Amino acid sequence: ALLDRFCVELTNLKGEPIVVDGEDAAREKVLELLAAHGTKRLLAWEFQYLPIARMEAAIRSAGIDILVPDVRDEDRPEMLALAEQAQVGLTGADAAAAATGTLIVTTAPGKGRIPTVLAPVHLAVIRADQIVPRIESWVAQQRSAGMAGIRSAGNVCFITGPSRTGDIEMELILGVHGPGRVQVVIIR
Repeated sequence: ALLDRFCVELTNLKGEPIVVDGEDAAREKVLELLAAHGTKRLLAWEFQYLPIARMEAAIRSAGIDILVPDVRDEDRPEMLALAEQAQVGLTGADAAAAATGTLIVTTAPGKGRIPTVLAPVHLAVIRADQIVPRIESWVAQQRSAGMAGIRSAGNVCFITGPSRTGDIEMELILGVHGPGRVQVVIIR
């Protein structure tokens, strides 16, 4: 029921849930989506934080340049210039809230915010068992674990569908302040 609810809520937000069975199907789907977006450069988390084995090798075999942005060093301007050319940002998530269709993401070294906000498409990969009923459920899990996950994070982000803004005429526009598309591959 949580998977179904998450998919409904994400779809209502103009996000795109894609449910697959197993890691092999997830790897194939990610490659298919990257090809559909004409991806030549990919912003990504370090692949240890994605729930798919051998994903990095598969992406490299497809001829896609992978950039794991680290903007804390002296190469910051060059790194940001390269990152701006990426078509897709690929991440995992700490959890997903079914009631709101929200991805819950904590940041740390190797899993920064740039892949979630800079590219026109944010592609996240999660396992179905990461879906919790509500954001409050995830916070309760964090409390019962002594808040270690939150305390060690650079920040906590709640990503609820594509970036959206409304103008004075109340016209909704997607993608002005972040990705205009959010796709979530969910491994059942």
